[in-house]
Amino acid sequence: MKKIFCLLLSVAMCAVLFTGCGKFDMENADISEYVTLADISEIPYENLVKAYEDYREYLSEDMKSCALSTGYTIDFFVKAELLDEKGKATETIEKWTHNTENDMVKGYDVCRNSSFSLFDEALMYTVTEAGAQNTVGRTVEIGKEFFFTMKLDEDYEDAALAGKTVKFTVNVKKALPAVYPDSYISERLGDFFKAAKTTKQTVEKGDTLTIDFKGTIEGKEFDGGAGSNYSFVIGQSRLIKLFSLVEDFESHLLGHTLGEKFNVTVTYPEDCGVATVAGKEVVFSIEIKDLYNDNEIIRNATDYENMWELKYALRVESYIFYALVTYVEDQSELISYPDKLLKNFEKIFKNYVKRDVAERVLEYAEAGYSYNKKEMKELLYPDGSDLTYIEEGSKAAAYSYMIAVAIQRELDLDYAEKDYERDLKLMAEEYTEYYGETYTTKDIVSLYGEEVLRTSFLVAFITEPLMEYITGMPEIPG
Repeated sequence: MKKIFCLLLSVAMCAVLFTGCGKFDMENADISEYVTLADISEIPYENLVKAYEDYREYLSEDMKSCALSTGYTIDFFVKAELLDEKGKATETIEKWTHNTENDMVKGYDVCRNSSFSLFDEALMYTVTEAGAQNTVGRTVEIGKEFFFTMKLDEDYEDAALAGKTVKFTVNVKKALPAVYPDSYISERLGDFFKAAKTTKQTVEKGDTLTIDFKGTIEGKEFDGGAGSNYSFVIGQSRLIKLFSLVEDFESHLLGHTLGEKFNVTVTYPEDCGVATVAGKEVVFSIEIKDLYNDNEIIRNATDYENMWELKYALRVESYIFYALVTYVEDQSELISYPDKLLKNFEKIFKNYVKRDVAERVLEYAEAGYSYNKKEMKELLYPDGSDLTYIEEGSKAAAYSYMIAVAIQRELDLDYAEKDYERDLKLMAEEYTEYYGETYTTKDIVSLYGEEVLRTSFLVAFITEPLMEYITGMPEIPG
């Protein structure tokens, strides 16, 4: 239901484009005289993936800054320098330095490779030292350098770098957004794990575990030392501060089993920064409540290898739901516009310009700026650009409307009056909840017009049946 409403809302927000289309007798019109509908009997999944990537490219073109997160793909310059004990750069690490146009890192998927998790976290969060606890997202300005340091493990595979600190200077030149962030696909991801989840018995690196814990000092509990249903992934360093203050705390959990209750005894450094535990021995009583490995579940239930691949597929799935009809539009062809329909849309767009100008005059007046309608129109639509907007917008809207009707007929779908009344009532209820004020069905009709609502509901109605004609689309449980 949530997805359907989101689609209805996204279409309805453009409702002004369709108001008044009822003046053209669409029900009895032969749409094939005006448009040639693309073959929708088989819609290749790989074409939709390409459309998603093309959309990401489009969004990146005018991007000035971003908050990198899982699912972003970036091109960047990077310079890696070895630091001495005083924090001074002593030499450039050539194998990790890519700071020329011909040698820059391209197509880097953030959070795809778990081996680079510390590096990726430093890209995403406002830290100067990789691995430091910080949940504030980093705002990355395209073309502007930022840096962070990273201390390598004592047992790092390259002995010359083991235990050393490296400074990374990064300059992101291009960023392709995820379009649908983790927060958007979280519900779908949760449904997948509910349907496919299997538990493990023994804790290993890379596992997700949920624990209850209680810490004591000399047998007494202390503030902030207990928690329940705390979940994290072993080896990804995103621990609560209490655990992160102890070097390699996670190693004490490896080898324990699901349901086991056990104690972990650790001694906090004197300089850990938390007076409650500084220099003290703390005994944590731990119970493992849940244990599973995301990647094992994903490999067993899908054709994907890891979480990044699954999330990518869910992002594409989300994109398809909202863009499938548009994709069909792009593959179809225009023959001609019905004059009456096009004139209706031109009138609508002219009214939209008038309404836009009037509303902006009031908004500017509230902010202390005085414009008459003529001045505001020139500000919003300089050099008569409103005429181009009206012409191009009217044609695009008329074409979209005809394609939606053509798809409905091709799929032999019946959208009856009772369906319209049901969706109208649902939309009024959803608007009331969303905006926090009462909307009746009459309010909705007054706001958008009957024909735009019928069109909006039609687009929502045909989308899911149309998805059945996608070939090669992966099956994801849930």
